[in-house]
Amino acid sequence: MAKNILIICAHDDDGNISMGGSILKYIDEGYSIIQVIFSTGEMSHPHLRKSVISKTRKKETEEIAKKIGIKKLIYFNLPDTQVKENIDSNIKDKLRKIIQTYKPNKIFTVSIKDTHPDHRAVHKAVIEVVNQLKTHYPIYTFQIWNIFSRNLPLLQIDISDYFEEKIRIMKMHRSQWVSIYLQLLPVYIRARLNGLKYHCKYAEVFYKLK
Repeated sequence: MAKNILIICAHDDDGNISMGGSILKYIDEGYSIIQVIFSTGEMSHPHLRKSVISKTRKKETEEIAKKIGIKKLIYFNLPDTQVKENIDSNIKDKLRKIIQTYKPNKIFTVSIKDTHPDHRAVHKAVIEVVNQLKTHYPIYTFQIWNIFSRNLPLLQIDISDYFEEKIRIMKMHRSQWVSIYLQLLPVYIRARLNGLKYHCKYAEVFYKLK
């Protein structure tokens, strides 16, 4: 039976920032990673042409996927900062078919508590689609900009053997160097504090919704 992990993000760097260590660990454990990306984040450099940023970000993400062994990248190509306004029935049908095709062992997506509106919009779409399916799929959320904990069941993953590689992968999003470097210290602090709490060097923590 196939072992699939489905990661559903608003932007291409969301997964690597929030769960890059877990992605590496799951791949080593024989899981196939399928990543759905709603927007290419073309507004991250408003002074440059959107098509150039979109192409650059996709190229970087494809390089990372090839390097670490992600099985599939699926883009919805929705406008950056306007994901909520562009999630229609067609997008939800696409997401439903992806879930039904890959039958993931776990689904990871962004938190409803995240500060970015695109992240919250993706979260709501994922929950709506999964709630309509007859098959039960475990759903876990990850946090990117939000730093506050939630009173929900937790999944803790020891990423001690993968943390340094996670940082190298984050830096491969070269076009996003400002936001990536802003995240390096928070990512380190979270991983270290989680590790101390769960008796390892570094850990990533996810909240279980279903």
